Amino acid sequence: MDEIYSHMEETHGFDLHKLKAELGLRFYQQVKLVNFIRREIHQCRCYGCQQKFSSKAEVLLHLTEAKHVMALPEMSKWDQPQYYFPTYENDAFLCALSDSENESEGAGDGRDVPVIAEDISNLKALKQTSVLKQLLKGKNSTS
Repeated sequence: MDEIYSHMEETHGFDLHKLKAELGLRFYQQVKLVNFIRREIHQCRCYGCQQKFSSKAEVLLHLTEAKHVMALPEMSKWDQPQYYFPTYENDAFLCALSDSENESEGAGDGRDVPVIAEDISNLKALKQTSVLKQLLKGKNSTS
């Protein structure tokens, strides 16, 4: 994954790590951003200024010359549900995105939520008063 990030930065001048840090992007926001950019490029449109071009090559040239590679529109433009869906089928890059740099090390950002186990000391009583059991009984008696 580091090779992909290096390629994007060195070849295209696009630094996803920097954007992620500056904007505080979580996993799904990164997915939406990547899909938005890819869709705009696919539609031959600059994602920075929304100018339309006749080819992808022209868009890419414009992005570089106009220094729009790291120029994103307002978050409300790309942080939309429609961008949950990938532009390219079976997109391995999207699957490799992560919430944080330290995710693999298990380091948190102080927002860990404790999980408290349910009290199952009286399991028999829980089973007898189960809502699911009551629903199933009601279904069987109406059949």
